[in-house]
Amino acid sequence: MVVKRVIYALLGLLPALLWTTVPRPAESRQSIDYNRNLCHSTARAMERANGIPEDLLTAISLAETGRWDKVKKEMFAWPWTVTSGGPGSYYRSKAEAIAAVKALQAKGVTNIDVGCMQINLRYHPNAFEDLDQAFNPQDNIGYATKFMAELHKITGSWTQAAANYHSMNPELNIPYMEKVTRLWEGVSGKEAKDLPTHPSPQTAYRDPTRRVAQMELLNSRFKARLAAERGTKRSVKARQQLADWRKQRSSQNLLEHNAALRQALRLKRQRDELLPKNTDFAVKRRAQLAAWRKDKYVRHK
Repeated sequence: MVVKRVIYALLGLLPALLWTTVPRPAESRQSIDYNRNLCHSTARAMERANGIPEDLLTAISLAETGRWDKVKKEMFAWPWTVTSGGPGSYYRSKAEAIAAVKALQAKGVTNIDVGCMQINLRYHPNAFEDLDQAFNPQDNIGYATKFMAELHKITGSWTQAAANYHSMNPELNIPYMEKVTRLWEGVSGKEAKDLPTHPSPQTAYRDPTRRVAQMELLNSRFKARLAAERGTKRSVKARQQLADWRKQRSSQNLLEHNAALRQALRLKRQRDELLPKNTDFAVKRRAQLAAWRKDKYVRHK
């Protein structure tokens, strides 16, 4: 435990360099204690349920949203984190984080990372139904779990999967991979040699400066994203269609249209009731009689 706390203390310097806290009134200790466990507990459950190595998702969440607890002298992932092209910002609640994202979107910003695992809304457009789901730790980490599992399937390496999770630039992935590995050691209390940190068997990743490494990385992210979105996409589309149908069903235009249609049908029924019952039969008989008279005249001409 002492070693673990020392490692966390050293790692605690990283967030100070990479993240900024939005100025606001001090958070209560109770609020921090509750929210600080959301990412960690969810990540552990996802790891166990999906065959992800223990503490790997936690290490990634710390690399993405790590925050230092001055009281407990430990680092923890923060679920209400928003990043857009610079240092990330920690918010006190989901509502504040959603409001911050909406403010960015209103300005035309699309490159936004959200939640425990900092899923990018531009590069993963079909990951979530809405911002409420995007900031839900269960959904946020759930999507990251599927994405990581697919990256591992393609790369054959958990550390390379973590690197590809981070960026489309192979040269940026090496420092990130090393950072995640250090955090993984700190969380698990194990050395790197005792963790599944073997490199990818694919030779393309051995030299990140080569174009082949860039292409391999892009392909892996593209394939993994499509696979991760596959189940989400279908459910989101179905829910959206249902929401649209419900909205249209109660819209003013549709209500007015249905009222006008009912009025037209009622007037038609009234007109039909006023006409002779056998109108069609009488018309048909007069036509037949006229034809017979014409034929009779022709025959006797």
